[in-house]
Amino acid sequence: MSKVVTSQKSGTLLSGLGRMIGAELTKLNKRLLTKVLLAILVGIIALVNLLLLAISKTNLPAGGQVMGNIQNLLGLPVAIPFAFSLISSFGIVLAIILTASSVGNEYNWRTIRTALISSESRFKFLTAKLISLGIIILIGMLIGVATGFIMGLITTALGGYAFDFSFATGSYFWDQFLQFWRTFYVITPFCLLGFLMAIVGRSAMPGIATGIGVVFLETIITTFMRLAGGWIAKVPDYLLSANVNALVTLNNLPRGFGGGFGSGGTSEAFPSVPHAFILLGIYSLVFLFLGFYLFHKRDVTG
Repeated sequence: MSKVVTSQKSGTLLSGLGRMIGAELTKLNKRLLTKVLLAILVGIIALVNLLLLAISKTNLPAGGQVMGNIQNLLGLPVAIPFAFSLISSFGIVLAIILTASSVGNEYNWRTIRTALISSESRFKFLTAKLISLGIIILIGMLIGVATGFIMGLITTALGGYAFDFSFATGSYFWDQFLQFWRTFYVITPFCLLGFLMAIVGRSAMPGIATGIGVVFLETIITTFMRLAGGWIAKVPDYLLSANVNALVTLNNLPRGFGGGFGSGGTSEAFPSVPHAFILLGIYSLVFLFLGFYLFHKRDVTG
């Protein structure tokens, strides 16, 4: 009998959470911000590809090797990996804005109390938000990859390059499948940082500012740390940017374009792949735990 009751409670919990996720997805889908951020991502990927095509047709002094790299980026075999590289740099910023706004705007719009009453518990409220945000971000990534491939077709046609699809093997698509999830993995800690700081600041702006600030400032700071030498040069291996780059470089883009996150470093300067996976996972879990803990313990003011 107790097993039946437990099963019924679990089913009620899951069904209630499922309804909340559906409601959150509807809210995110109807919000203008979601559509604007998606349009920005698509626009950035399209614009960067067109700019690279324009540059590849320009005769620049002493630009032989660079021009060769750019033409390689415009080829179809690199269209999807290059899209992942753009998503893991520009897309991180957009994902931070979406995540921080989703929870922070509940405070800004003074709807937090009403939302909590209708969601039964704070845990369900945040869980539904994070799952729905993850779904939206994954859909956005798929659209970004599709945009990158379409732009690869367009730049190949406009540039007069050959349409060679011999690269489309099973191993190639498996590599892109893995890179899709690696890209989502490197986006996650920044989204959760924005999520945490939006809760701490009871507003979307602290989450957005902190997340984007870390994206850009940490890269600059870690560059100086590397130059300092000694034990200070080892500190970046335990921060976010170096570990993100360690995973992004698995895209195998032409030399000079392999570093994500705005980094121009080489893969030798980055931590190992297992190190990067573990450390980014730890950061994600810490941000997630702190966000749930603070939201549960603090008074909600609307």
